[in-house]
Amino acid sequence: MIERGAPLHRSYVGQTEIGRALLKRSEEKRCYFSLKLDDPSFNVAPCATLLDR
Repeated sequence: MIERGAPLHRSYVGQTEIGRALLKRSEEKRCYFSLKLDDPSFNVAPCATLLDR
């Protein structure tokens, strides 16, 4: 069972986690991934929404 708010995918560089993707659902009931990369080398943490068309 998947916990609500738990990431489904994680991004690593070596053994260090630098990002995670959460499965979310839009108001239209469509599922999508919300991806955030967070690494100290980034000035700003990039975020993306990944959709299936």
